[in-house]
Amino acid sequence: MTRIPDAVAVASLDTHRLIVAVPNEGPAEVSCNLPRPVAASVLRQIADGLDSPAGRCETALATGRPCPVHDAPTSPSRALLDAGAEAAPALARSVSKVQRPAALDALLGYVVGSMASTDDEHQAAEETPAPLTADDLRAALDFNQDDRDQVLAALRDVLLDTTATRTPAQALAAARILLTAHARQLAALVEAEHNATQSRWGLNRSTRGLLTGYSNARRTIRTYADRLADEQALAEGAANEQVEQ
Repeated sequence: MTRIPDAVAVASLDTHRLIVAVPNEGPAEVSCNLPRPVAASVLRQIADGLDSPAGRCETALATGRPCPVHDAPTSPSRALLDAGAEAAPALARSVSKVQRPAALDALLGYVVGSMASTDDEHQAAEETPAPLTADDLRAALDFNQDDRDQVLAALRDVLLDTTATRTPAQALAAARILLTAHARQLAALVEAEHNATQSRWGLNRSTRGLLTGYSNARRTIRTYADRLADEQALAEGAANEQVEQ
């Protein structure tokens, strides 16, 4: 900066209805809590004031300063009331009677267009449901980790969420994640039975075959769970590479 201002004004939508900041470089920034037609009418009234004879009277030309009569500021509250009551007529009159500089028209067009596009984007975002992702499934499992049956509770939550969109790939990912968690649950149950049997009866000729069967079943289920987890990891890796490209 080549000049340090004496004071810096801080404005927010808590104290102002419409804020337009135009930096020396870059696009203008707009903050508004007014309806779009009212905001557009207020901006056009400001433009009419800038392009009106005010500021070009003999007093202003002689002193080089705004005229206290012609350039007296309009009450903001009154301007807002007039804008709200006559938004459409004011727009028609300003377009038909006032010839403003092209640069000012471009700025006004950008401001009104940015407000309209922002509102449309917010509305589209609110109307479009979020898709079901692998992270959603993992979050559901984590949320229900203290439930008596974690996988069953997570499956219940996923089935109840009918707003989320599901593509075939997303549905397959959900199935892999839930079945992986379920298979690991089963492996843990088989391991618990193995340990309980061995603790109660010990390892002998009578229990050897039963304990071996428990071990084989646990190993088979864990292999199945690991295969599903590997397939899901590969699918997510391929999807991430496609997004980066």
